[in-house]
Amino acid sequence: MQNALIYSAGFEGHRQVYVYILAHVLTTNGYTVFIAGNLHGNKLDSSYIDEIRKDKRIKFIDTSVYDENGLNITLKEFVQIQLIHEIDLTIFAEADHHLSLFTTQIYQRNNRLVGKTVGIFLRPFFFYENLNFIDKLKYLKRLKDNWRYNTRLFHNVTLRRFKLLDVSCYIDEYFVSKHKHTVWLPDVFQQYAEELIKDEKPTDQVWIGILDKFVIKNSKRFIFLYFGTAQRRRGYDILLRLAVENDACFVHCGLKNENESFENKIDDLRSELINKDRLLETNQYISDPVCIEHFFKSVSHLILPYRNFLGSSGVMLQALEYGIPVLVPNSGIIGYRVRKHNLGSTYETSFAALNAEFKKFVKMPKEHYSESIEKYMQSQSIHQLKTVLNSICETAS
Repeated sequence: MQNALIYSAGFEGHRQVYVYILAHVLTTNGYTVFIAGNLHGNKLDSSYIDEIRKDKRIKFIDTSVYDENGLNITLKEFVQIQLIHEIDLTIFAEADHHLSLFTTQIYQRNNRLVGKTVGIFLRPFFFYENLNFIDKLKYLKRLKDNWRYNTRLFHNVTLRRFKLLDVSCYIDEYFVSKHKHTVWLPDVFQQYAEELIKDEKPTDQVWIGILDKFVIKNSKRFIFLYFGTAQRRRGYDILLRLAVENDACFVHCGLKNENESFENKIDDLRSELINKDRLLETNQYISDPVCIEHFFKSVSHLILPYRNFLGSSGVMLQALEYGIPVLVPNSGIIGYRVRKHNLGSTYETSFAALNAEFKKFVKMPKEHYSESIEKYMQSQSIHQLKTVLNSICETAS
């Protein structure tokens, strides 16, 4: 039996979902799995990590003893972990964090990573940044000092030139289409994890009846749904403002976030909606699959007003899985996907542009997008994800 190491210095948010799914695929392929990460980090929820702990084939390695809780682990320290546990296959669940670790191999050729190494890259955002002449000069000037962790240089040159990893996986299919010797990995999003666990929580399902009453009461109004913990990056406050200005409703399935600062005055916006009985909030982490599906299917269209975001969106994929079209910023991989595959609509960055596009978007019946959404989601299926991950595991054997 071979040993596999999943390295994820943190387990917050999407990271524990990635780790959970990778562990499942590896154990299914006969590996003894070691998971290395900060076991003392703060998490709003740890349900997937708790689920992993039930499997006796999986062992944990605490990275809190290393610099930055394992984010800045040295090559020597990492190789020591691999040697002690006789690791045959290492998967970096969020390889974007470890460019310096990989590039250190260039000038320490006698101290390379052990066994087969796989990196999963979630955000090569430089790909969507167009540098003008002045920006290019600044970039070249800084390169001498930051070359070891410069993303543009790493992905375009050093990764391939020095064979720093055996397999480089990217969830950005557009990036992969423009870069040879890379592997596209379907998004490891919530749907797969829910399919594996299938853990119904009756305490969550009390919200189904509450939601149904709210929807019936506001049947003539559009509903803005925000799914997950309130975040500025994901435009929580922007959706509240849209709901107020469009005489609509706001449903928040997830936790509030007192530590986050928002551009819009959320207390005033919430109060206005509360006074008109157009606000529904769970302020609870919902994990029951039936309840989650009910929240998503309570809306016809989903608005995702991300700020300065170029990556993939798990919430967007969940909505598409339920056949719900999306309105997203006209940038990054989500903008590319929506435009190329007719998954909804896009808007430029201003609130005025968003509001105007929203009014046009909701007039288009969601059935208009059904065929293209279904076709695209076949490429993001659990089967496709398993196929790629199984291929990686088999070639490591």
